[in-house]
Amino acid sequence: MKKNVVIIGAGLAGTLLCNELVENCDVTLLEAGDKNGIKYPEVNFIQKRFAEVKTFCIGGGGTTNLWHNGLIPINTEDVTSEEFKKVITETESYIDKAACKLYWLDNPYSDEYKNIVSQMSLVAEKTGAFPDGVDCLLYPEKYRKLDVKDRVDAFYSVSNIEFVSENKRIKSVSYCSGLKKHSIDADVVIISAGALGTPLLVKKVISAIGSSFDKIGTGLADHPIGFIGKVKFKKHITRSMNCLSALNKGNYICRTAIRLKSKCGKYTCGAFFRPALTMGNKLSIYKYKSLIGAGNGLERVKNMFSLKIFHPDILAEIFSHLFGITIPGRIYNIIVIFEQKRGKSRVSYDGDRLNVDWSITKEELSIYNDMLLKLNNMLTGISDEINIITDLTEEWIWSAAHHSGTISLGNKPDDLVDKDLKLNSCDNVFVCDGSVIQEHSYANTGLTIGALSMRLSERVLQ
Repeated sequence: MKKNVVIIGAGLAGTLLCNELVENCDVTLLEAGDKNGIKYPEVNFIQKRFAEVKTFCIGGGGTTNLWHNGLIPINTEDVTSEEFKKVITETESYIDKAACKLYWLDNPYSDEYKNIVSQMSLVAEKTGAFPDGVDCLLYPEKYRKLDVKDRVDAFYSVSNIEFVSENKRIKSVSYCSGLKKHSIDADVVIISAGALGTPLLVKKVISAIGSSFDKIGTGLADHPIGFIGKVKFKKHITRSMNCLSALNKGNYICRTAIRLKSKCGKYTCGAFFRPALTMGNKLSIYKYKSLIGAGNGLERVKNMFSLKIFHPDILAEIFSHLFGITIPGRIYNIIVIFEQKRGKSRVSYDGDRLNVDWSITKEELSIYNDMLLKLNNMLTGISDEINIITDLTEEWIWSAAHHSGTISLGNKPDDLVDKDLKLNSCDNVFVCDGSVIQEHSYANTGLTIGALSMRLSERVLQ
């Protein structure tokens, strides 16, 4: 007899899990958004906003509607939590399968990734400037939002999801669709509503089994990201920097990150170089550049009706990032993806209203500025001109939309899920999405979420 699996959330993790498990299980998908459209839930930002653009949505495909499908694993050397390091190490064997599901068409991803990192490391070594090494973000040439298979019993625009328990297990899940209330028997429940949506559902599960937990939603971590300056490289290394900026490999584009380790060794950031035409360093232009790059569809078209679009650096960014055309030259923007650790930032709900209490601490800003000073020193010997901000304030950096960490993972009494992603207080409920990612250095979280989904689907079947 097939297991009844209920999956909540049609984002990257939820869709992959549905498509894997439907071959051997009766799978029901519950999604708060529409099937063929996306909605942006209202967010009440208590401190810092994520960004000028929307970074969180619901609907068919979830946030795969918004991302650029950059594939990069989390480097275990950068993970300080021993328990989460074990999880990441275990997911390595699932990376190739996850990459295929995320439109990777080349050789096995792990082989190609290893080869390209080796190749770009040799290029970087020729400059003699980057002692912390490099890493590579690979973008498949063709990608789209994820869709669930027709065999999945999928319900969209649902509301009022509730859980009924029996002996530390969830035996059924109820929800409203249209004007009717429905109930589904469940052998396994998987919550994949994202770092912002999952805490509310986990809280409902724990309440249903008669327990309580104060720290649900605490630990929100993101990638603070920002254009922090410009550099004009010396002529003799121009070709090397062109390769590190963007290398077209046919089926994918490789963008190379310069790794930056903090003095204490606990933080790792990644600096990327993008072609520019001027050495100007204006925050207003950087914010507009972010709007153009992160906007979607009609919103992107609206943003283009601004005189800022004729700024030389904006034109260079459009040609480089949107059309894959690199304007030759020696001047580059520097964009840095900073690491943020789990701390006191959190998400909570007042009814259906989402509250996000996210901030960048003074300690983090100090660490980031030390890293930028380190980067400035790295570039001194290979550049003719540098214009880097080394006294960042919060307004210079915003969210990279890699919301993570709102569900604690580990074997301590106050951890919510174990290394198999099962709720410690419930025997048949699992969590799989960005919320369980405890550390991510500078890495896009998509590939890791995909690998975690492949790993969990195997465990559910076993």
